[in-house]
Amino acid sequence: CKGSRTLNDPRLAAIPDVHGHAKGEHKAFAEERPIAYSPRMLFLWFFHACQRGSPRFMMISDHINYLTFEDPGAVHTVRRALKLAEAGDLYGAAETAGVDVSHAAVVSQGLRRGMRFSIGAELDNDPRARPDAQNIVDAMRPDGTIRSVHFLTIEHPEKGPDWQWPFDNPEFKDLYDVIGTERVWELYMAKLLDDIDKLPGHIVSHFYVPANFGHWPEQAKLEHYEDQLLDACAARGMAVEINTRYLYRDNPEELKEKYRAALLRLMKKAKAKDVGIAIGSDAPVSYTH
Repeated sequence: CKGSRTLNDPRLAAIPDVHGHAKGEHKAFAEERPIAYSPRMLFLWFFHACQRGSPRFMMISDHINYLTFEDPGAVHTVRRALKLAEAGDLYGAAETAGVDVSHAAVVSQGLRRGMRFSIGAELDNDPRARPDAQNIVDAMRPDGTIRSVHFLTIEHPEKGPDWQWPFDNPEFKDLYDVIGTERVWELYMAKLLDDIDKLPGHIVSHFYVPANFGHWPEQAKLEHYEDQLLDACAARGMAVEINTRYLYRDNPEELKEKYRAALLRLMKKAKAKDVGIAIGSDAPVSYTH
């Protein structure tokens, strides 16, 4: 069928993925806890990519509220293991990463075919992140950093003012009825533009996240926000992410079509403004340590 031919297109493997969550994500909000990287965990993420043969470039970018002190050491260790695998030292790579030699062999073959793996971080505004989170990120020496907004400061009808609302979490989506779509987008844009201006980052992630549950502002306002985003990215030399998560999730087809149209328009605008484009799956998958 036509869809099958599309999925088998060899060009798909060449599309990079800069936004994968090796630690998983979006458990029940009250159950989210920091999860430590291990060299084995990271190496096996790359192993599965090599088994599939795609994506040929992949960057793991977990949320900062999941950071632990063990992460920088694990990141540096897996980078050594990847170098050993690329050099053909399968036993050295396996011992360094704590995996089987067969895992190292698959990764070695992938690297020699041109596959590349990086480790970044999604720098959002989660109030649960530890105060020294940026120090841990710096110690990891990330290959890239993703700037995103997942919380908005609102007046909660029961909890009062200055409440940090995880507005893209389905557990709290009913608050859209209280705050209103237009106000949500106003708060979101103010926070996002301020963070782009003042905080470090290479890529701005999932710009359309306030519309996850179908809450779109009126068209002229939306396109104005898109222009503001791209102007801010151009000024800071940042790329904009084309986030595909909404498209492969179980969402209503009419909303997927609206999302596709918005992404296409954003890419055309980004090209016209000479703003870089990054592709991210935002895939929440976790492998055993």
